[in-house]
Amino acid sequence: MRRVVAGALALALTLSLIARESDAGDQLPSLATQVHAIFQVKCVECHAADLAHPKGKFGYVLDLPRVAANPKMIVPGNPLKSELYQMVWHNEMPDPKGDSTPLTLEEKAIVKAWIETGASTALGAGTTYDPAAGANTASPLSVGRRIVRDVGQFHPPLTHFPIALLIAALPAEFIWTLTRKDSWKTTVRFCVVLGAASAVVTATLGWFDAAASHYSGSAAEILVWHRWFGTATAVWAVLIAALSELANRKGNPDRWCLSFRLTLLLGIILVSAAGYLGASLIYGLHHFTW
Repeated sequence: MRRVVAGALALALTLSLIARESDAGDQLPSLATQVHAIFQVKCVECHAADLAHPKGKFGYVLDLPRVAANPKMIVPGNPLKSELYQMVWHNEMPDPKGDSTPLTLEEKAIVKAWIETGASTALGAGTTYDPAAGANTASPLSVGRRIVRDVGQFHPPLTHFPIALLIAALPAEFIWTLTRKDSWKTTVRFCVVLGAASAVVTATLGWFDAAASHYSGSAAEILVWHRWFGTATAVWAVLIAALSELANRKGNPDRWCLSFRLTLLLGIILVSAAGYLGASLIYGLHHFTW
């Protein structure tokens, strides 16, 4: 009798373990299916395969095997070390400036569970999830934060003015030293004065833009460097404009001209570094390919 009871208990335990494994196996395809659906609604605006320049060179968000195989994005079993989950959790992705709303807590939990269970890439026919049901449940922005966000959106287009003007001033100054034509000196003064003014405005708008953005991981560190390089560029550009006026006053010694040229060269280095870091926030730190 005891053998019969022991055999029955062993059989029941075995069936229970098989059932659990079966449930877990069914859950993985279901999670993959739900994550794929969430990415399809929330992420293709910036990361679709058919985009000419997908953000961060990440244009394969719907290719789950490729996403899961990227160790920089996914660490299977560990969402806290997975950059993709950190970006989602901190509302960095989808882009706050885009049309897609942030993931809801339920959607974030699904992405987290998907990574915790190994980031399966099998799209099954299990329970599906309609992300549209929670697509518009994000809390509305306050009036002040909306103003900060809207004003900050002018930062990216305005960055082209100080970059172009300050860089153009250097060859114009070189041509003036060769030709001594007043028209080239006028061009230099125009570039540095307007470049300084636009640099101050651009840097100010950059602080607004950063306040309304959400970056985590390496992108957050890049943002810090970009912000301070941009601020330093604005301060340096004002100094360049002041030195330009001093260098062009009659009777001032030649050392003012030398100081202006050295300061202009440093300003070009600063504005180039700030521009590179700004592009890195969109296309990734190593966006130059040779």
